[in-house]
Amino acid sequence: MRRLDSVTSVGRGLSRPESVLATSSGDIFVSHKGRGIARILPDGRQFLLAKQTEIGGLPVVPNGIALRSDGSFLVANISDAGGLLEVDPDGMRLFHRCSTTEVAPPVNFVTLDELGRIWFSVSSTCSPRDLAYRRDVRNGYIGMIDASGMRIVVEGLHYTNEIRPDLAAGWLYISETFGQKVSRIRLDETGVHGEPVTFADLPRGAFVDGIAFDSEGCLLCACIVSNELVRIAADGSWSIVAQERDEDWVNTVESALDAGAMGRKHFDTAPTSVFRNIASIAFAGERLDKVIFGNLLGDSLPVLSIGVSGRMPLHWNVEVPVWGEAF
Repeated sequence: MRRLDSVTSVGRGLSRPESVLATSSGDIFVSHKGRGIARILPDGRQFLLAKQTEIGGLPVVPNGIALRSDGSFLVANISDAGGLLEVDPDGMRLFHRCSTTEVAPPVNFVTLDELGRIWFSVSSTCSPRDLAYRRDVRNGYIGMIDASGMRIVVEGLHYTNEIRPDLAAGWLYISETFGQKVSRIRLDETGVHGEPVTFADLPRGAFVDGIAFDSEGCLLCACIVSNELVRIAADGSWSIVAQERDEDWVNTVESALDAGAMGRKHFDTAPTSVFRNIASIAFAGERLDKVIFGNLLGDSLPVLSIGVSGRMPLHWNVEVPVWGEAF
């Protein structure tokens, strides 16, 4: 297991830095509350890529972010106004409601695959969402947007979080936070097929959020509450790579979940100092040998070498022109 004293950090003054991406240029992009995305350059300069923006009368709360091939971004807006947003030098605006109705749900995550299809997750249809912080509520869904439009492709999920298409292997991997598991469903060029099956059940207290592949075909999971980095092998077995686990806090949260009393207070605090609810994973560095974590309750991003490199993401060599407000 990796030692916490080997963790460094990058960035400063970040606001709710949940989702993080890195590119071959050394740039880091991370969600930033109200302003869409913050950019951290290798020389330490930082830029906010959008002005303070409201959608539906509410400040934008970016969660997952995705970098497109043209250097623009998609942003999952997890505020009650919801929807999928786009960010470019002209600003931030609604891209798609991600719903079959006129009401946009809070969107948790967004990513793209090799065919240019956009995949997004909605954690729950409950309003407010904390009504879905239960062991028995499974109404999350996954949607896909392509040239034919938007369609919902998987339903009945246990609080859908990050999703990762692996087209070469034929699977779409799904983080189900309150199921405390990763599931997967068959995937090919035409879409998903069949029903999701459990890939791995995670340890007690590990509420899986972000997921990413390493170069050896294992799936890394960033878990909030337990603040653990879990590595799942191809056979579904798992090991702990790094952790800042507080057993008393894990017991408190698990007891609240058992009692049907879990709420925002269990996510909006953590008795930790380094991993402040780690929520996403980006491999960075020339050899993709460093992990940068989204860090929900922090104002900077933890960085750790874990002894294995990452799988090169589709956006790795995308060049993004510099724009925005320095901070």
